[in-house]
Amino acid sequence: MSENISLPLRPGRSKNPNPQFVTPKDKEGKEKDTLDFNLKLMRAAQNFTSKFVFAMLVAFARQRGVRRRMPPPDRLKAINALMQALFFHYDPLANRVNVSMTTLAIECGLATEKKKLSICRATRALQFLRLLGLITYKTEYCSTLGCNFPTDISFNPEMFRVLDVSDRAVEGACRARLGWKNQQRAKYGLPALSFEEARKEAWGAMRGIFYKTRLKLKKRGEIRAQAKRDSEKNRQQIETLVKRQMTAEIAAGNFPADRDAVMAEVARRVKQRMVRSRGQYSRLATP
Repeated sequence: MSENISLPLRPGRSKNPNPQFVTPKDKEGKEKDTLDFNLKLMRAAQNFTSKFVFAMLVAFARQRGVRRRMPPPDRLKAINALMQALFFHYDPLANRVNVSMTTLAIECGLATEKKKLSICRATRALQFLRLLGLITYKTEYCSTLGCNFPTDISFNPEMFRVLDVSDRAVEGACRARLGWKNQQRAKYGLPALSFEEARKEAWGAMRGIFYKTRLKLKKRGEIRAQAKRDSEKNRQQIETLVKRQMTAEIAAGNFPADRDAVMAEVARRVKQRMVRSRGQYSRLATP
């Protein structure tokens, strides 16, 4: 499976004809580390599309009738870069890639931006890996946040077989990750988790962090939008809106029915909205 084959390549038409995965850096500017098992997978997946096993997988897809020909050269290069990023961010315990699709595209040089960010090139490469039966991925929309959760990407057993990575090595990586996680929990006096419990927690950890972060950013954006709308209103208009909001909260049972507390809260919210709405202006600003 390690034999290479040469494929005729046509000149690329994309903006980045030679995408490559760039190791992300932390806040201090140092390159982030990954697991030794992930480094092993990255070495095994180098130039994956030029190997015979890849051509064999494409032939199987053609036999099933889901593919007519070999992908174009630009997509082959995108697949090579994307696989490096997938393995770098892979969590063996959860069997998922702990990063968003947008981050993958940016780190691989597969994202473009004109009026808005586009990651369609990375998405097509990911869809082709799914067509070959190497990965599974899905997206889920969150009505509370008004956006999609990070893409859930996991590896099928076929992925490790085509890379000549044994099941024993995968199992060893999972056990090592489980031991590290229980060691961290022991430092805080928490009980050890079983394999299934740890996998379930690891699978939902990324989504939980994303939900909290996005919810905080959403509230921050709503405050800025409200301040922008209030900048055209006077104090009396803002006070009327606040009183209307307070009556709705009291009727819904979200605020105690205490007259003094209500009046104090109205005064606090009016002052807060007045400060926010006038915060970007000053008496010394030039007209």
